Amino acid sequence: MTLIDLGEVRGDREPEPAPRPPRAVGRPLRVALAGVLALFVLASSAPVARPASAVLGGRLGSQVVDLGGRVYVLAPEVGSGESREVTAHATPARAGAGIRTLWHTTVTSTGRLVGVQEQAGVALLVDYQPDGVKTVAVDAATGRRRWQQAGYPALAAGGGLLLLGDDVERGELRSVDLPSGRVRWSVPGRLGRVAFSDRDADGAAEQVALVTAAGRIELRDAVSGAVRAALAPPPGGWQGGLQVEVAGDLLLAFQHDEAEVRRVTAYGLAALDRRWAVERPGFGYAGVCGAVICAVAYRGSELSGLDPATGGVRWTNPRWQSVVAVRGDRIMVIADEQAGGTASHLGVLDAVTGREVADLGRWDLAFSRTPGGPYYGTRPDRDGRSLVVVELDLAGAAARVRDVLPGAAGDCAADGRDIVCRRPSGTYGWWRLPA
Repeated sequence: MTLIDLGEVRGDREPEPAPRPPRAVGRPLRVALAGVLALFVLASSAPVARPASAVLGGRLGSQVVDLGGRVYVLAPEVGSGESREVTAHATPARAGAGIRTLWHTTVTSTGRLVGVQEQAGVALLVDYQPDGVKTVAVDAATGRRRWQQAGYPALAAGGGLLLLGDDVERGELRSVDLPSGRVRWSVPGRLGRVAFSDRDADGAAEQVALVTAAGRIELRDAVSGAVRAALAPPPGGWQGGLQVEVAGDLLLAFQHDEAEVRRVTAYGLAALDRRWAVERPGFGYAGVCGAVICAVAYRGSELSGLDPATGGVRWTNPRWQSVVAVRGDRIMVIADEQAGGTASHLGVLDAVTGREVADLGRWDLAFSRTPGGPYYGTRPDRDGRSLVVVELDLAGAAARVRDVLPGAAGDCAADGRDIVCRRPSGTYGWWRLPA
């Protein structure tokens, strides 16, 4: 999925949840009426259920990634073994044509094989080992092993690849040649959290911001590694820990101690010139949301919109806690009132005002891997034997029914109009959603 990462502030103590604000009188009745209306709309507009166009192998606990016309099935750990099987299938050109298996390979792993990225014909398998993260690169067409190195992969502009440390958030940063794994440039030492800016149409980073072991903030070209701008630490160094996040044309520097964020300072991304600072902010991490900066409370769960020019709070919405996706002036968010399970209570906010535009209800997310592609939600039909698939339309602030998949049980992955979902037997079905 393409969940938006607004960063994270770590400490030894978990934040205590803020008390839930009182609900307005009459809200339960309005919610109930809205729910009845939503069910009526879904029932009246649902298409005729149709069986899977193709069936893939697999078993319970497998992870499936639908990406670039291929479906990757990552088998779960079996017993105390140290290997995981990965299978790649080619998706059919049309419904009913059948799935073709491309290759099988085995990855030696004592950890969790959790994801796949793909670029320029290379599939990158992400393996969380007990002592850090490892990236295994294989040929996407044949499964032939090319190389493996420590670090978490992040695609860079120009066909390159960045490998981040040996435990995702700290350690050496390296740029490697994607086909061969040859190191192009590196920044050694124990680094602070790395952030990216100016992603291209394929989601590849063009710049990378980092904090060096000596406390210097650097903005580097993701392709060449050249330092575009730098900021020396203040006399006596930064007070507490330091991490950086990129929000539009700003770089946000978070100074924090073990308990909370002490200060957030904003710098212009081009020259790292100081713009504004907030002392003892009410938020712990932030990221760009169209015309505002979305900030999530460090303690509690409220979401705020900050003025990027001053850092002042434009609006606060106490019902929503996480940003899922941003498109124009619409923000897809998750509510803090989770009721267990994997489903998320989703809504749409207006980025400028923070006003709730729509309550989309509770759905399991199945994001398309296509950059800018559709966002999907799924949940069981009323009979429990089929899965309703909706497209989560941010612009229209609506959940629009796209299909009903009989025999599907959940755990769906999508790419464009293709969707793969687990069946009760543990195998997976493949469908092509209507245009």
